[in-house]
Amino acid sequence: MSASASADVEAARGSAGTDPSSADLAVSVVGRLFRLAPQLTELMDHGAREYGMGFARGRVLWALQASGPVVMRALSQQLGISPRTVTGLIDALEADGWVTRSPHPEDRRATIISITPASEAALATMREGYEGLAHDLLAGIDPDDLAKCQSVLGLIQARLDGVVAARMADGPPPAKPRS
Repeated sequence: MSASASADVEAARGSAGTDPSSADLAVSVVGRLFRLAPQLTELMDHGAREYGMGFARGRVLWALQASGPVVMRALSQQLGISPRTVTGLIDALEADGWVTRSPHPEDRRATIISITPASEAALATMREGYEGLAHDLLAGIDPDDLAKCQSVLGLIQARLDGVVAARMADGPPPAKPRS
């Protein structure tokens, strides 16, 4: 096994508590994903922090830009987070001028959330930075390799929710050790 693969196995063990006897290619790939995820999240968070919003708030704005104005419930479902959490994020974003709330035209209990022109401008700047990072990071890698990587990552992404749900259905996680 190469030094890089060994490092990925070690990262998977440390990040996911994997069994040391399962040191194979699948574990190495997942280990590398676990190592990359925090670094990539930190980069995204850094870009959002420049605008005083952080990763979670930035994620809400990206979702709103993609969907257009939506009711809070739909935004909560789209992001996969609780309505209470979305409400807190929207409260903060509204206070900072990144989103607006308006009454729903047909359901007086619902509120429509929209991004502001300031959000549009900030997201455009962040997108430019993101695209520049992508080009810098992947410069010189064969386009066929990038296409294969994109395909494989798509397969992993498509399977992730189902695999996690199946594992969660198998039973609760191990009990926490007692102090």
